Amino acid sequence: MKRASLDISATKNGAPPFGKFERKIAGRYLGARKSEGGVGLISVLSFLCIFLAIFAMITIMSIMNGFREKMIELTIGLDGHMYVGSASANPSQLQVIGLRDRVAALDGVENAFIFTQTQTFIQAQSRTGPALVTGISAEDLLDIDLIRDSIVAGNLDDFGTGHNGGDKIVIGQYLANNLGLTAGDRLTIYSPVLRVTPFGSSPVFKSYEVAAVFASGLISADSLNIYMPVIQASLFFNQGRSPTDIQLRLDDADKIHAMKPRIREVAGEPVFIETWEDKNQSTATALKTEQVAMRFIFMIVVLIAVFPILSAMIMLVKNKSKDIAILKTIGATSGSILRIFLMSGATIGILGTLAGVAVGLLLCLNIAAVQGGMESVISFISGKPFSIFPPEVYGIDHLPAKVVGSEVFWVAFWGFLVSALATYFPALTASKTDPVEALRYE
Repeated sequence: MKRASLDISATKNGAPPFGKFERKIAGRYLGARKSEGGVGLISVLSFLCIFLAIFAMITIMSIMNGFREKMIELTIGLDGHMYVGSASANPSQLQVIGLRDRVAALDGVENAFIFTQTQTFIQAQSRTGPALVTGISAEDLLDIDLIRDSIVAGNLDDFGTGHNGGDKIVIGQYLANNLGLTAGDRLTIYSPVLRVTPFGSSPVFKSYEVAAVFASGLISADSLNIYMPVIQASLFFNQGRSPTDIQLRLDDADKIHAMKPRIREVAGEPVFIETWEDKNQSTATALKTEQVAMRFIFMIVVLIAVFPILSAMIMLVKNKSKDIAILKTIGATSGSILRIFLMSGATIGILGTLAGVAVGLLLCLNIAAVQGGMESVISFISGKPFSIFPPEVYGIDHLPAKVVGSEVFWVAFWGFLVSALATYFPALTASKTDPVEALRYE
């Protein structure tokens, strides 16, 4: 304590807040052995508790974000994230094209295209079934990765060519299998609009050639979707009326709410806006509820993890009551005592939080390698190939993980906050220690 007293008298007004003197005493208390009245072992256990809590929170939240993104992808399928339509009664084609160009220029919009979509029936080789026919240009179809990169028969070279877009269509693999079709075969598509003749109404149908078959991996899409040149779809289904709907695909499905006011701002006219959440309300609600519930649970886990820090600080204050009295006797202020013990406890929380964040991020950014290692070990032990996520069962072949920077920040902030609060009250008790009472029986 002699050296400490010299440090205090080094300046006219005592040691500066959080200065060398206070940091040195805090570090000495934190690492003191049991024989010295310290809590070194409990400090290590406290560090491990907060480290594991933050590590688990970062890792599982990132994996949940990855699963949520994959779930949204599977739910949306080949549909868009948002749909925009002019609220005008009869918008012109130039008006719709202008609206598309304005929304396509917004940051966060990967693709925006004019389309039509019609539910109808199809027939081939005496087999019939429902289908969802989407009218789209050849350029926009090529921009859809799930179709462009998953062609299993035929090609997209002739799609959209010929008079009024031609008669080439693209269909999903499951739909083609159900109808016994492949590239080059023909199928009949019926229009839901009947032709009125003097002899009554009659169905409208036309034969189209399958230009390509795609296998996106999404059963709902591959068993229902048909893509037709947008000009042909307008003539066949809408009696030549120009399409008025615009489909948007964003770089992040969670940007739909932030994108709405921006779209209304650049539209320059009243518009209708629909999102993937509007079309899949039950799924969107379930995902949101799960997200909120799991974050609340992990916040409680971190709260539980700081109890060892609280216990360690209470024991430290009790064991160091004599030292506190001596420090106050030689000139240390109550504020200095508060800061010493605050730094002792907060250091555990800060180091544990930083270590948890670092290891959690390292794991999430290398999740594929970790999964591969686990599968190799289990395969070696069992003597047969093993996959954690068989793609034929789960629709995914790897453990998804998506690190969100804002979430990492708030996890770290929460770890710092609860650690500081757990330390503050024992430190406040230490600062109020009466040196006379503490030394009375010494």
